[in-house]
Amino acid sequence: MKASAGDIKYVQSLQQKKFRRQHGVFVAEGAKIVKELLSSDFEIEAIYGVADWIEQNNSSLQKGTSSFTVSENDLGRISGLKTPNQVLAVVKTPTLHPEPNLSRNKVILALDTLQDPGNLGTIIRTADWFGIRQIVCSQETADVFSPKVIQATMGSFLRVSVLYTDLAGWLETVRHEVPIYGAFPEGDNMFEVRPGTGGILVIGNESAGISAGVSKWVSKRIKIPGGLPSSGGFSPDSLNASIAAGILMSVLTRT
Repeated sequence: MKASAGDIKYVQSLQQKKFRRQHGVFVAEGAKIVKELLSSDFEIEAIYGVADWIEQNNSSLQKGTSSFTVSENDLGRISGLKTPNQVLAVVKTPTLHPEPNLSRNKVILALDTLQDPGNLGTIIRTADWFGIRQIVCSQETADVFSPKVIQATMGSFLRVSVLYTDLAGWLETVRHEVPIYGAFPEGDNMFEVRPGTGGILVIGNESAGISAGVSKWVSKRIKIPGGLPSSGGFSPDSLNASIAAGILMSVLTRT
C-alpha cells in the first residue's frame, strides 16, 4: 500500500514529543533496528519503507502490521536522519516497569537530569554491552523515545528498561538496600571499588553534575583518575557524560 499525504503528515508529527505522547507511539529508523523490532515483543503500528525493502522483507512483517511503500523523497520527509535508511517503523510505546528490581549482584543506572539525547542513547547502548538491564531517570532527563535517542541506542532500547520517576525520592527509599555510587572530584579512586557487589550508579547532568537533592543519597563517592595535561600542556575540564558513564560501568560490572 502506498503511503498517503495524511500518513506522511502523521509520521512527520511524531518528531515532536507532544504528538508521540498523544498517539502513544514512537519512531524507530533503519533496517537493523526495524529487523530487531520485528523479532521483539514490541507492537509495531506501521512500517514505512522503500519498495525494495518492503518486497524483500514482506514475509517477516508481524501479522496485522500495516506496511506502506514510500518513495526515497517521502522517506526523507518523514525521517529524522540526515541520510534516511530504507525503512522506519511507528511503534506502540510500551508500558514502563513500575519499579526497578534491586539486587546486590546487579548494577542499576540512575540518570540525574541528563539532557542530551545522544548521550542518553549512547549510555543505553553501553549499558546493554555491560549487561545492565535497568535505568532509572529523573523526570527531567531526555525522552528515551525521542527519535535521536532511539537511533543512538542502535537497538539496545529493546533490551534495557528505562523508568522515569522522582529520582531523589526513589534513592531515599532504597539507600539502605544497596550501595549508591556517584562520581565526584573529591571521591575515592574508582579502582578501589570492590567489583561484583552491585548497586546503583548515578550519572549527573552534562554541565551541572549530580544535583544536591540526589547527591545527599550517594553513599559511595568515587572519581575517575586522570586529567593529565596533554603534550600542549592542557587538560580537559571534564569527561563527556556518556564516556564517564561507560568507564564507571566497566568498573562496577567487572568480576
